[in-house]
Formats: sequence, C-alpha cells, structure tokens
Amino acid sequence: MNYNDKYGSFALITGASSGIGKEFAKQLANKGLNLVLVARRSQRLIELASSLEKQYNIIVKTIELDLLNDNAVETLVSKTKDVEIGLLVPNAGMEVHGDFVKNDYQLESKVVRLNTLIPMQLAHIYGKKMVKKQRGGIIFVSSTFGHQSVPYFSNYAATKAYILSIGQALNYEFKKSNVDVTVLSPGLTRTEMVDGMQDMDFKKMPIVEMTVEPVVKKAINALGNRQAVIPGGRNVFMDIMGKFTTPRWMLTNMFGFLVSRAMVKN
Repeated sequence: MNYNDKYGSFALITGASSGIGKEFAKQLANKGLNLVLVARRSQRLIELASSLEKQYNIIVKTIELDLLNDNAVETLVSKTKDVEIGLLVPNAGMEVHGDFVKNDYQLESKVVRLNTLIPMQLAHIYGKKMVKKQRGGIIFVSSTFGHQSVPYFSNYAATKAYILSIGQALNYEFKKSNVDVTVLSPGLTRTEMVDGMQDMDFKKMPIVEMTVEPVVKKAINALGNRQAVIPGGRNVFMDIMGKFTTPRWMLTNMFGFLVSRAMVKN
C-alpha cells in the first residue's frame, strides 16, 4: 500500500521524542510518509528528524511544544496550517499511580487533560479536515489498563478507557468518509515512562514486558483493518478473560492485589 496515496503526505505524531512515539516516527518514515514531530524536548526532536531525513529521504518538521501549556492545541494547529496532516498519532501521555487521594490533585488533573482532552481536540480538528478530504487516518494510543478498572492506577486507567471508547466509536463514524481509525492498547512496554516508575516491581505481576518495535508494528498493521488491537499473546488472553470469563468486580480485585504487591514499599 502506498501510504502517501492512502493518507496524504504528512503524519503528525505527539510525544515523538522517545518510546512509542519515536518508534511510530521511525516506522512511518519507513512507509515513506513525511513527518511532523511534536514534543517538549527540542534537541531530541532535531536529532531524530536529522536521522530520519537522511535514512529515508523524507521531510521532517519539528515542533517544540508542551501540550499542557495554555493554547497549546491552537499553537500546534497554527504551526501546521500549511501542511496536510493525513495521519494523526496523538501519542503524548502521562501516568500517575499510587493511592488516589495521596496523589497530587493538580498532577492527576494534568493526566486527564493530556490523556483525554488533548487527543480528543486533535482528533476533532484534524479529523474534520480528513473527513472533508475523504482520506486520512488516526491511531489512538490507549493501554491494556484501559480495558479494566485498575486500583492504584485508577485515574490513568480511566483516561485510557476513554481513548479506547472514543477511538472505536470514531472508527465507525469515519469509515464512511474513507478515514481509518484504530486504537492501540499496549501492555507493559519498555519506555522511559516505565523506566521512571522505580517504585513498581512489575516482575511481581503476571505480565511480560515488550519492546516498542512489535507494539508499533501491530498498530500500523491494524490501521484500516481493526477497531482496536492489543499486542502480545498474554495481553490478549487477559483481555479475553476480562470480557468473557471473569466478572469485572473480580478482575478489579485481582488487579488491586497484584498492583499493591508490585508497589515497592518505602
């Protein structure tokens, strides 16, 4: 498939300086798409852009931007007004875990804003243009935690449930306009965000860590074919168990026990 013909010449990726976002940049560059990379860390973006331009002979534009800043979405739209965004990957996100009422209220509010409001706004603004052009695509990034209620990740899991829901719904709405939408729900994936969770011992949970390459490849292959995709056989099994074999309250209790056990006590 020619991605330029299918989606247009530019893909916009937020949270592109590391982890899953950076891997999306690499794999979409390999598909021949030009890129608009958005993140807070300008130097990382510049280095990544230079590398991808040389390797794949594409155009890479970088935008240093904190999406939590006031008017950040308006700034991003203004900076991309002369670029046709044919594929949107609103990947930027953050997590807070621990006892909900002990967590900082402002930080939990930022989780909601960055993980739900910003992707919705970007999907609405760029999706409207895609629908008008009758071509385009959006890859939302949820989480396997978004498929369950997860104590000690309560707010984060809830934001990812929102992404799963809106993404699957927009898959149906946009299909008639030839716009593809899919939702990627990774399990534990080796990223800087996970590396920063020093108070979690994920080895005490029945999950297998994945690398970013197969996770992103699964999402790209699902675009245009599936509403949502979960990388990793064990992650898929857990999702099936949650949907068909185990009551939700029981899974919530199970996750509460597993996460509390994995939390390193200071």
